[in-house]
Amino acid sequence: MAVGGGLGFLVGVDIGGTFTDAVVMTPDGVVAVGKVSTTPDDFSRGFFTGIDAAAGELGLSTVDLLGQTDRIAHGTTVGINALVTGVVARTALITTKGHADAIRAMGGEGRILGASIEQLLDYRLSSKPDPVVAPDDVFEVTERVDRDGDVVVELREAEVDRVVDRVAEGGYAAAAVSLLWSFMNPAHEQALATALAERLPDVFISCAHEVAPRIGEYGRTVSTVFNAQIGPLMVGYIQRIVDGAAERGYDGDVLFGQAEGGLATAAEAARLPLTTLQSGPVAGVVAAAVVGSRMGYPNVVVTDMGGTTLDVATITDGQVGYREESETVRQLSYLRKVDVESVGAGGGSIAWVHPETGRLRVGPQSAGAVPGPICYGRGGTEVTVTDADLVLGVLDPSRRLAGGLELDYDAAYEGIAALGETLGLDPLACAAGIVEIVDSRMEDLIRRVTVQRGQDPRSFTLWGYGGASGAHAGLYGKGIGVTEVVFPLADTASVWSAYGLPQLDRVRTFAANAFFQTPFDLEQMAAVLNSLETEAHEYAEAAGLERFNLVRRAEMKYPLQVHTVETPLPDGDIDDAWATALLANFNAAYEGRYGPGTGFAAAGAATTAMRVTVQTATPPAPLLDYANGTAPTPDRERPVYWREMGKSIPTPIFDGLAPSADAASVSGPAIIEYPHTTVVVRPGQQLRSDRYGNLVLTL
Repeated sequence: MAVGGGLGFLVGVDIGGTFTDAVVMTPDGVVAVGKVSTTPDDFSRGFFTGIDAAAGELGLSTVDLLGQTDRIAHGTTVGINALVTGVVARTALITTKGHADAIRAMGGEGRILGASIEQLLDYRLSSKPDPVVAPDDVFEVTERVDRDGDVVVELREAEVDRVVDRVAEGGYAAAAVSLLWSFMNPAHEQALATALAERLPDVFISCAHEVAPRIGEYGRTVSTVFNAQIGPLMVGYIQRIVDGAAERGYDGDVLFGQAEGGLATAAEAARLPLTTLQSGPVAGVVAAAVVGSRMGYPNVVVTDMGGTTLDVATITDGQVGYREESETVRQLSYLRKVDVESVGAGGGSIAWVHPETGRLRVGPQSAGAVPGPICYGRGGTEVTVTDADLVLGVLDPSRRLAGGLELDYDAAYEGIAALGETLGLDPLACAAGIVEIVDSRMEDLIRRVTVQRGQDPRSFTLWGYGGASGAHAGLYGKGIGVTEVVFPLADTASVWSAYGLPQLDRVRTFAANAFFQTPFDLEQMAAVLNSLETEAHEYAEAAGLERFNLVRRAEMKYPLQVHTVETPLPDGDIDDAWATALLANFNAAYEGRYGPGTGFAAAGAATTAMRVTVQTATPPAPLLDYANGTAPTPDRERPVYWREMGKSIPTPIFDGLAPSADAASVSGPAIIEYPHTTVVVRPGQQLRSDRYGNLVLTL
């Protein structure tokens, strides 16, 4: 299909652990998909290969496509991959004298933070992780700022020269500067950063007052170090993407996904690369909230099952939730992000036998893109969930995956047969057991995100997207009790995060600590809020943003509680009526988070932070509305093993379903195959296509 006639293309690229997804949306809502293998040796190569594939679907060259493109948005895993693998820049940490061990002491949760259940239950396996910077790489400076931002001990020039000399002599690629109370007065951090930049222009510099301007020395310092450690890598990567796009005819800004659920310029992402962590999964959640509300799905549990992980989040009344703290490689970091929980359960999750119990386990280890599952034929030797799906007949061994990848059924069967022999299971029973275990792990995560937060999953619609969700959502959805599963826009579900990226708004948040308790000091609250709004307007003006909104929020809790709930701040003048409305907002937000009846309005309330977010008003991408279609008919059959029946039976196979508002449904068991995903209709389930092209599975 050839497309032309002016500007208007939107391009989104999401790089995952196994596949790189590219989506091109035409001005009239047509979606073209390019799904290729991720290229860990140089992620930018896979980035442009994916765009090449999507452009080819439209009958265009990449140069012709990008010459007519309004926006390129990218969700990247480069930063998180570097932190997880430990392949990061050598970083010097500069901190206030007497506080070099803050990152080693950690907080009270140090031993359990990010630990597996096995580590929690066996003290022998429980230990603190290594500090993010080795002791020899931490340098102290004599200075002190107090809690009010007043300078108690001046930072002398001799101290600055001494520490800059140490960084220069050490040959560090990055420097993290995290001083006490710098978020109240950043003068000393700024002086150190200026001196470092003048003497060592090639060193990436990360300052705590910019990365994590909030109370909490350990989390603030870890965030600053993480930002520094991935900085040199991300700067080079971002520049390769920007240069490559320009060389191919794109003349706009390449925008990068943010953990907060918006987009930032390449320059902003290069300065604060920490904000790009989990930008791909976050884009999928925000897109599900925006597009789902337009389709009539305001309350959704989203599940993104790819090759490496399952990501889960909830959407209530069309709104996503946020968190202010994250656990990364067993360290606490302060990173405002859409609240997405993950578990190591994907198509590449490895099946193994526990050496002590002799029981079958699945994940969290993943075969990744290279070598990948056994059936990929890239040297993988460990059985994965994808191998099990292939042996069960869910996947067609004669079909090629993204990038023309052929599946080796015989190799997968031999691997599963060998694993099953150690367990006393035949190959089909072993494969079915692998699927059952991984689905149970996914059910547990969904319950943690819903039931353990006071929400009933049965009151939500489950959305399944990512390349592997179509094969598994019918099982884990049934396990949590939902009645309906939606695979958004059929085959586009396999690349949903990439589809969502170019539809995100430009976002930038300005925050300040704000410790107020009822009765509120309204004058002081107004001063904090006005200061933040001034910063927000200055940023919007400097960025040239013409259409934007200011979103005002606070972190609030009941007095003496530890954890906070994000609460919308009322509009209008800050007076007694405003304070009353704020308390009502907080109680509503609290009960929305923890369930009806959990609030206690008589206790009053306290704020810990205020924030103002600049958010552009991005026009929504068009949704196609399909006319009525014909009843689906199967194209062929193949034997598929169904655990519910305990045997393999000939199963109807459909080459997709035509989008239609009234076509008859498909009754299970059945398999629906698309170029980039396979949807399984299990016995007793029905699948239909709706007016937008969504696949709706009734359990």
